Amino acid sequence: MFDFGFSEMLVVGVIALVVLGPERLPTVARTAGEWVGKAQRFVAQVKSDIDRESSLAELKKIQEEARAVASDLKSTVEKAATQMEKDVKAVADEVETNAASIEKSVDDAVSQVSSEVNAARTASSEDIASVYGWGTPETVNSAPTPWHTSSEAETKIFKKRYHSGPSVDELAGEIERLRRELGMREAQLGGAVGSSRRLAPRTRSNRPRIYR
Repeated sequence: MFDFGFSEMLVVGVIALVVLGPERLPTVARTAGEWVGKAQRFVAQVKSDIDRESSLAELKKIQEEARAVASDLKSTVEKAATQMEKDVKAVADEVETNAASIEKSVDDAVSQVSSEVNAARTASSEDIASVYGWGTPETVNSAPTPWHTSSEAETKIFKKRYHSGPSVDELAGEIERLRRELGMREAQLGGAVGSSRRLAPRTRSNRPRIYR
């Protein structure tokens, strides 16, 4: 503190010995030592107080900085949460809108298919007339009667609605051909099979003869 060296202390001791004398020097030296100790302790206490105050000031500064950082972080998190909530709400609204649109489209398609099925099941007179070939009700009503002799009268030609099968004569010819083939095979085998088998007589069919 006082920055005294050994030479300065020696000079002060010699002067005190000359001024005070050998009887009072120990008491004065003891008192001076106590005062010097008190001064050193006071200086050390003041220094520690200053250091503590500076540490407290630094701590307060750090605390304030930490509070500022925490406040900024809180505001940032709140902003991010608010933005995220808005985005989620927008996505949910969009999904709900799309779901409603899809549901409406499905309902429209189902109703359209149902109407088409009902229309297909319920045939109108015009459709029946066009299918079976006798024209629409207007053409039927406007068709000439048998006693009309107008040159505009037209003969209605009906389309054939069936696939004709073979006639009775064709079936008989096919049976005769099969008989001849069987007879030729029996002759080739030596007549053993043909002698023991009698062919069935031609059966008459009650099926009406259809000519194409």
